[in-house]
Amino acid sequence: MPLFSGIDAVFYQVCNMDRSVGFYSDVLGLELARREGNDWAEFNAGGATLALSGELAVAPQKGGATVVLRAEDLDGLSSKLDAAEASRGPVEDMGGARMLSFHDPDGNEIIAIQPVS
Repeated sequence: MPLFSGIDAVFYQVCNMDRSVGFYSDVLGLELARREGNDWAEFNAGGATLALSGELAVAPQKGGATVVLRAEDLDGLSSKLDAAEASRGPVEDMGGARMLSFHDPDGNEIIAIQPVS
């Protein structure tokens, strides 16, 4: 019998919950599923839970995991990130997919990937 049945959630540590919730909901368009004040917030991300862990840190965390989100409209996301003045790299052609690396307000890296059909 396996020890694990799947991933429950992936989370990033953030320094300002209001700012981060705004970024993930308003800029990335993720649905806020649950929020517990400044301690925890969960978003629906295509059947998975992407969460934010509260304002315990005084500076952004360095290193750790990177969330890769499957994008339906990478060009639309790119425009929203530009409008929000988010830190981002260029849209890259990876052969079978296009990829865009960007950062949330606390410097956590997020990658969006859109398979080429």
